This record gives sequence, C-alpha cells and structure tokens, in this order.
Amino acid sequence: MPSNNIINNVITKSNIPLAAPSANLSTKPSGTCVEDIYEEFNEKVDIIVDGGKCNIGIESTVVKVIDGVPVILRPGFITEEDIQKAVRMCKLK
Repeated sequence: MPSNNIINNVITKSNIPLAAPSANLSTKPSGTCVEDIYEEFNEKVDIIVDGGKCNIGIESTVVKVIDGVPVILRPGFITEEDIQKAVRMCKLK
C-alpha cells in the first residue's frame, strides 16, 4: 500500500481493487516528484495528482499469493526478508 494519504483515500473510496505499482513507463526509472511525472506523462493522461515528493525512489514490490504462499513477482523496496517477517513464508519467482 502506498504511504501517501491522497492515493490511500482514492483506493479506500473507490471500493474496487486497484493496482498501480509506480508512475513510470516500462524500462524507465520511477519519478519521485511531480515534475518527473509531468515530463513523462503530460500528453498521455488527463490528470496528475501532486501528492508531494516520494520518500522512496525504488519500484514497488509486486507479490502474488500462490497456494497460500506470497511469491515476489518483482522485487522492490519491501524485501523478501520483510515479507518473511510478516507472514513467515515467501519465495522469489
């Protein structure tokens, strides 16, 4: 889950599952401020919400639970060790 209150409110109020790992085009680094995002997306999206500068400039960890075991599909800021501490089991795909 994002640490930003604006997007957390959007996720909560949408009442549907949302997945949006990062604001960047494939193969490009994630932006950490609205200027980075605007430069990359200004002609591609209708709205950009400025939630302030990101504290972390690393991609999101993407996890899928398979047969009750979290499997990391894309490593990111949250590590395998972090997940193992939380749920006692995890594996990299």
